[in-house]
Amino acid sequence: MRRVVLLLLTLVHATVLVPGAFGQGLVVVLNQTGSGPAPTQPTMQLTATRGRFDAPGLGQVFYNAQNKTMRVVPAILKAYLEYTPQSVQQLVAAGRGAAPQPRITYRRTGTSTVKQWPCTLYEGTRGTDKLIELCVAQGKGLPLTVADFAIVQEALDLAAPFTAPDALARIPIYGTTAKHGYAGFPVRHTFFRAGQPPIVTELVEVRREAVPPANLEVPPGYSKAGQ
Repeated sequence: MRRVVLLLLTLVHATVLVPGAFGQGLVVVLNQTGSGPAPTQPTMQLTATRGRFDAPGLGQVFYNAQNKTMRVVPAILKAYLEYTPQSVQQLVAAGRGAAPQPRITYRRTGTSTVKQWPCTLYEGTRGTDKLIELCVAQGKGLPLTVADFAIVQEALDLAAPFTAPDALARIPIYGTTAKHGYAGFPVRHTFFRAGQPPIVTELVEVRREAVPPANLEVPPGYSKAGQ
């Protein structure tokens, strides 16, 4: 169960891409390989205050920016797990927090192109270990901005105290040089695992369109786990 929850939280980038100022809504489509026997296509449905992410085979994640509540619906349960700042504090106090690790350091290594997006290559290391490769795009031609990802960071901060740092490192986020060590959105994000195939996540499509409110709620018939 804990493994399923962690896997969902590693994909919380999709759940909480809740920009501070986009009109109707935002739909983001990704393509991921290396995390299972076949490619998957995680999809985000987002508004200014609510977000939903569907991770094929794993489940769904919902985030409400107004009450800072994250709800995780594993595919194997007809129930959801709820996380708030208060419940996270309780997890940490009970000794279920994640051990801190040194920050990942990024260095620029060149340029490339992913689909229609020219991007800058970065290599991310922790100590002497290469953990991540990014191809980062920004500016004209990319319909995303750092403001779109303000609540992504908020949600990552919520999950960080009880989620393994390497799990969080798998999450593509629109970064800034000051905070993340690179500037822009990773249109390709490659995460390396010892002895296993890398997990590659690429941006496929971005659409600004209305998101039905019902899509951003936990499905009817699901109850909070433990109740």
